[in-house]
Amino acid sequence: MALKYSCNPYFYQVLRAVVEPRPDSAATPADTVAQRHAHLATWRRQVRSFGLDTLLGVDIAHEQPGFLPTPAYYDKARRTRNWTFKSIYSLSIGQGEINLTGLQTANVLAIIANRGWYITPHFVRAIGNTGQPLPRFTERHRTLVDSASFAALVPGMVAAMQRGGTAELASLADVGIVVAGKTGTVQNDEGDDHATFAGFAPANQPRIVVAVYIENAGFGGLSAAPCAALIMEKYLKGKIAPRRKKWEYWLRCGDLASQGH
Repeated sequence: MALKYSCNPYFYQVLRAVVEPRPDSAATPADTVAQRHAHLATWRRQVRSFGLDTLLGVDIAHEQPGFLPTPAYYDKARRTRNWTFKSIYSLSIGQGEINLTGLQTANVLAIIANRGWYITPHFVRAIGNTGQPLPRFTERHRTLVDSASFAALVPGMVAAMQRGGTAELASLADVGIVVAGKTGTVQNDEGDDHATFAGFAPANQPRIVVAVYIENAGFGGLSAAPCAALIMEKYLKGKIAPRRKKWEYWLRCGDLASQGH
């Protein structure tokens, strides 16, 4: 339900349970500064295994690594080791000091689609007479998260496309395609918010991952999600259903931000 309705407080509490767990009984030791540092470092190590805060090694120049904060980073930024979860909780919804690229976003969704592994993204399909990509683009990189945890995410990501979900406009159920994904609305102090969506289809036998980021377009579910749906539908079906033809025009020519008002 948290994924379907994009419930921020749920994710706040999930990260709090990781970084600053509350004692369940008198037998459980109280949280300490050292434990909080260790817990954040462990979280960062797990997340970094998704290809974040590092160069994926794609076959084009000028790739950016993004950023995941370390305990030492917060010690310096807060000028104290005594920072608490209350000062870093925005990490739980992908904001705060987290920085990642659109390609990394797509790669994270590919990891979920594959239930825990990814192949380095690449643009060149084959080299020479072999008809195969370079060997480094065939190696599977596994995350530090168990595959069962990824499987548990998919029903919520599918539910987000259903009636009442934040990505209802990304549903392709009418053409027999089950989409799994997640919307995002990026706060912007200098204008309209930025719209994001990332997903894959078909949900249980994925063939395509799409990540969309549209500047100043408002809610992710009202612009980025339908844009991703069009890409998926065109790729999987070879055409766009008549009922979504108006979306093509709207996404090319419409005032996307106005859809959120």
